[in-house]
Amino acid sequence: MEQLETKKKKKNFLPLRLNLLFLFVFLLFGLLIIRLGFVQIVNGDYFRTQSELTKTIQASVQTERGKMFDRHGRLLVGNEPSFALTYIRVQGVTQEDHIRYADKLSEFIDMPIEDVTESDLKDYWIAEKGLENAFTLKLTEEELDPDNLSNEEQYELLRERITAEDLKPITSDDHLMEVVAIKRELDKASNLNITYVKKGLKTKEVARIGEHLGELEGRFSIASASDRVYPNGYTFYYGHMGAIPAELLDQYLLRGYAQNNEVGTSYLEKKYEGLLSGREKTFTFTTTKSLQPIGNPKVSMGSRGYDLVLSIDIALQKKIGEILERKIIETRNVGEGPVTSAYAVMMNPNTGEVLAMVGRELEDGKFTDDSYATLQKSFEVGSTVKGATILAVHQLGDRIPSINDKTIRLGQADDFSSYTPGIGWVDDIEALEQSSNVYMGMSIGRIAGFQFANTGGAYQARVFNNDRYRTTFQNLRDVYAQVGLGVKTGIDLPEEGLGYEGPISQNPGVLLYYTIGQYDTYTPIQMAQYVSTIANGGYRVQPHLLKEVRKSTGTNEELGPLISEYETQVINRIDNTTESLKRVQQGFYQVTHGNRGTARGNGPGGLSDTKIAGKTGTAQIDGPGRYNLTFVGYAPYDDPEVAFSVIVPNLNSGHVNVEIAKEIVKAYQESKSPQPETSTDKENEDAQSDS
Repeated sequence: MEQLETKKKKKNFLPLRLNLLFLFVFLLFGLLIIRLGFVQIVNGDYFRTQSELTKTIQASVQTERGKMFDRHGRLLVGNEPSFALTYIRVQGVTQEDHIRYADKLSEFIDMPIEDVTESDLKDYWIAEKGLENAFTLKLTEEELDPDNLSNEEQYELLRERITAEDLKPITSDDHLMEVVAIKRELDKASNLNITYVKKGLKTKEVARIGEHLGELEGRFSIASASDRVYPNGYTFYYGHMGAIPAELLDQYLLRGYAQNNEVGTSYLEKKYEGLLSGREKTFTFTTTKSLQPIGNPKVSMGSRGYDLVLSIDIALQKKIGEILERKIIETRNVGEGPVTSAYAVMMNPNTGEVLAMVGRELEDGKFTDDSYATLQKSFEVGSTVKGATILAVHQLGDRIPSINDKTIRLGQADDFSSYTPGIGWVDDIEALEQSSNVYMGMSIGRIAGFQFANTGGAYQARVFNNDRYRTTFQNLRDVYAQVGLGVKTGIDLPEEGLGYEGPISQNPGVLLYYTIGQYDTYTPIQMAQYVSTIANGGYRVQPHLLKEVRKSTGTNEELGPLISEYETQVINRIDNTTESLKRVQQGFYQVTHGNRGTARGNGPGGLSDTKIAGKTGTAQIDGPGRYNLTFVGYAPYDDPEVAFSVIVPNLNSGHVNVEIAKEIVKAYQESKSPQPETSTDKENEDAQSDS
């Protein structure tokens, strides 16, 4: 009986547990159904959108570019802040949309129309008519048949058929021309790429746009922008800004630039783009599969570019420009030739810092800045190269103790003689002092295998070994290259010129004229590097314009903390002994201070009352009576601080080259007076003193 009751109790308990289990499962399913319903009904749109997400896309706006200062902290290249209207294009925007946007924007901004092209007008005409309708209007049924013409051929034919008469309703309507100009800028935008529609917005334009931004579908905004300004005037080595060149677009895109960014396109702006450009302000968009942006972008603030302190002394640069202009006018007034230009380069021979690169040209009675010619134009420079020739004589063969300077006869070639006849006996130092052509020609000629027969009133020259002649010619060029002649100087500017290098002619006279600077041509910057090599003891130093890199303070008056300094770069040491180099230095001193020096005297055309050492040059050009007058020098001669070159082309007489040399060195000495220090420099000095 007890066992039976126990079994009954077990049977009654089992259904109870099953019921509880079923109830629990039912509750779980109920919760799951409620959760699914909540997800689908309440958050369905959100999760459907999230499921379509594919990637993020970045757009950017350039930040303020770094500025440039001269060596004394004077602003050379700055930024003029302004407001700009920007546009972000999204997937699916059509040409018709751009017309609609442009028409709306024309109510708020004044858009210049000068740059509108015929191509822009045709683009507008096609978009306004609609592509399909435009085809119908301009092409025949036969031409519209894809079996006869491809899509590209049809479109090209369509554009050809659009006439001036078709465009007249646009070109005669100023409002429509503004719409075309605005549409042109909108068409430049690629998907989710920020494009400037107009920079330099006026205050009233900013106000109008701000009031109506809500009508522009969130595609437009007002952003800060800036344009380059030059408080001390523009000079070539600053360089220009512009669109990324098409051939370099891929390189810039790989470096993180946007397609519509502006970059440095020449000289320092181009050379130091990486320092000046800064870090861009970026907008990160989350998009759908159809590349439609979702929500507002995440904004990452950029940073300004670094400021550059240049080695240039802008006050000295301006002063030298004034000297060149005045000397050109004076030379023309006294009838010394139809000179229209002059050039000067000044640098520190020990560090390579370029202090001034100046060129002036007279055109139609007005002076223009021709300073780029100091880097790119080349000239026959005459006897200024004789210092290099003497160095070559010491390198390549035994120095001739002295010769009696008289004409060298070359048979079928023109006679070769010194500019001033009757110089008499000269050694290498005296040959530099009195500018003996014959000493240069005979010294190198002997190394080349020439034989010189003394016929009493002249030397008769004969060449016996053509191979030796050609080898000597090349060896002489190699020595010239050691001091910077005929090779690029390595200056930190793109587009440096090289000059002309003539072929090695079998005419023996070519070698002799080469020794006196009347064959190959050289740039003013090459000449400055050459004389610097002599001045500093034989080291060819790379010229440079960058002196320091500084963090930007955002102001035009203060220099920021120092980031880095340009280190002096020695390219090579010439293969001459100290003794042979000193003989060239002594010869340069004798030119300006010797009793028979070509730049002696205390008047305007003499340098005896200065501490300048150097070499004059007179290169005959375009037949008799036309010369390039040149001068290379350094000062003070006993402890050089500055080296320089002067080139004045196309004269028939005078010594304006020496006069310019005298005045620019005086200008340099005056420029050394103490300059006002920047507050940042003073703070740095105080900090160092405290530490």
